[in-house]
Amino acid sequence: MSFNKPVLEIIGERTSRRTYASTPVDRAVKDELLGIGSGITETPFGGSCDLRWVVLEGVDPEEKRKLGTYGFIKGAREFIAGVVKKSDPASQETFGYVLEIVILHATDLGLGTCWLAGFNHTGFGEKVQLTDDETIAAITPVGHPANRRLKERVIRLAIKANGRLPWTRLFFDGSLDTPLTQARASEFEQALEAVRRAPSASNKQPWRVVMEDGGAVVHFYFSRGSRLDRGIAVCHFDLATAALGLNGTWAIEDPGVILPEGMNYSITWKRK
Repeated sequence: MSFNKPVLEIIGERTSRRTYASTPVDRAVKDELLGIGSGITETPFGGSCDLRWVVLEGVDPEEKRKLGTYGFIKGAREFIAGVVKKSDPASQETFGYVLEIVILHATDLGLGTCWLAGFNHTGFGEKVQLTDDETIAAITPVGHPANRRLKERVIRLAIKANGRLPWTRLFFDGSLDTPLTQARASEFEQALEAVRRAPSASNKQPWRVVMEDGGAVVHFYFSRGSRLDRGIAVCHFDLATAALGLNGTWAIEDPGVILPEGMNYSITWKRK
């Protein structure tokens, strides 16, 4: 599951692409990406998911419109769909974690991707033949990126795709009342910056991270947004800390502090 380039560099390069060239993804690359996804058998959240490749080549334009892939995404013919079990309470977070690793590998290979939760779930569900206990959490196109259209540039501007909340809004020192400075983050600065760079629905960045005892314990909270966003943010922290030699374990150990309305505890990282 190793990357060709440093993972922190890849995290900085990853960007959502909505316009694609007609060149198909090489079969070996497709197998490699799906193999990476299926090879992740353990995640911080303990759930499970299944990645399935969907090809829309030969599908008539009207059906593509019904699937919700025209207009917002242009030229994409191949997608990865994330199938999760409705009965698995951690499946959404796990899928966010797993697919983000696959997306970073696709970025490493020069391919474009884009997290999509807004699409015709029934239509894509028919394509992957879901069971009664399964649903599609999200999809991503996978392909060779083309020059961005005006419409794509407008979309990116509207959701402030290149913008990120400042550190003082995202990271905290000991409690949610004390913002964490980059100087105080010390050796964890790059790992937290990787979290800040994580994609999220409408780029809302719903995570809030509290670092205790100089990084001995790191708690993740979420103020809003999807459960997928939780998995993506934790994925970035996990990959970054591993790359930096900061070894730790994950646990669900809510410290039980009083939280602002609308904010919920998610997971904790403990340094070994």
